[in-house]
Amino acid sequence: MTSHLLEGIRAIELCEVWAGPTAGSLLGDLGADVVKVESFPRNSMTRPLAAPVPGPGEGPPWERSHIHHLANRNKRNVALNIRSDAGVDVFRRLLATGDIFFEGYSAGTVDRMGFDWETVHAINPRLIYVSLPGWGAKGPYEGYVTLGSGLDAAGGHTIVRGYPERPIEDTSPIYHSDATGALALVFAVITALHRREQTGKGVYIDISQIEVLNWHLPAQVAEWAMNGRLPERLGNRDPLIVPHGCFRAGGGEAGDDSWVVVAAETDQQWSGLARAMGHPEWAVRGHPWATVPGRLAARDEVHSAVRSFVASDTAEQVAVLVQRHGAIAAPVVAPWSLLADPQHLHRGWMQTVDHPYVGTQMFPGFPWQVSPDAPSWDRPAALVGEHNGEIFRALGYSDDDLARLQADGVIGDRYGA
Repeated sequence: MTSHLLEGIRAIELCEVWAGPTAGSLLGDLGADVVKVESFPRNSMTRPLAAPVPGPGEGPPWERSHIHHLANRNKRNVALNIRSDAGVDVFRRLLATGDIFFEGYSAGTVDRMGFDWETVHAINPRLIYVSLPGWGAKGPYEGYVTLGSGLDAAGGHTIVRGYPERPIEDTSPIYHSDATGALALVFAVITALHRREQTGKGVYIDISQIEVLNWHLPAQVAEWAMNGRLPERLGNRDPLIVPHGCFRAGGGEAGDDSWVVVAAETDQQWSGLARAMGHPEWAVRGHPWATVPGRLAARDEVHSAVRSFVASDTAEQVAVLVQRHGAIAAPVVAPWSLLADPQHLHRGWMQTVDHPYVGTQMFPGFPWQVSPDAPSWDRPAALVGEHNGEIFRALGYSDDDLARLQADGVIGDRYGA
């Protein structure tokens, strides 16, 4: 790896879908040798055997899933059946070589496979062991299965997202807990590595994804705990700012689906916006909209005026005009616009990645820049079992051993065979 920050650290990943795999990618970005232990012969959730809308390129659908590619860079991959006796032996050897082991299944799953903390600690006393279940490793919810959608709903995040006039279930399937869980794991293991330098021993870390998520929603929790009030679904509104919304433009880079976010937090910003709209009198003392309380009382009327103004020009021209007059505005960026965003280009954030099945693709980059050990996308998402040979030979298995393990279905390099 280009980065050397975690050089010499081996992280063994036993996770699926997003939070855990993304954490593994972040560790790989920092230079760790991340070995992803892929479920086998059962395919993982982000490696479909068939896809209604397959990803780009030719080849098996399980190698072309966009979600899998985004969450599995900078890793080596082995496909191993750890529910078999021979697979257990292989996995034990692998754990003996690791510095970090993290698993993201429902609480108790990995324990029942024979890899609880006490057992793994006996195999490798220096190993840092992280459990990342949705609800935490112990408690009445032990064994409950959940993904980001369930965590966002249980944490109350879903109910305050979206628009008040639409049903609660009409919520975009983008789940904050997937990101918070990944970052919490990285923070925890780096802290534990520091502690290991002091003690020489590994530690066990129990991360409840919903507890991590709730620490990212302090206002929502406090509103109920301290004030006894349920937070509202606001859509694009702000309870204390008018105007504050997203308005359809008369055209722009996104065509008929061009929008502009407009806001005026203060009377001074409102004065600038009123001038941009050609109605400076709306900000003159005595006008009902000239003050924050007045605009709050006339939210619908103010938003209607802004809506008419925004519809009169392209999203980009409206945003420039409003900004020039000292108020807040920005066009809603179309997906393809990210590729040419000048800030992203300046920072080299978008990454060009080559993959044997999906070809050359552009992917989002890293959450941090480090100098001189900059992260880089050194490995695209690995193929199923792509590194079985090199990793298992290093554990002492011969070519004959590997052939026998593959014939017995203990390891593999494809699904559905």
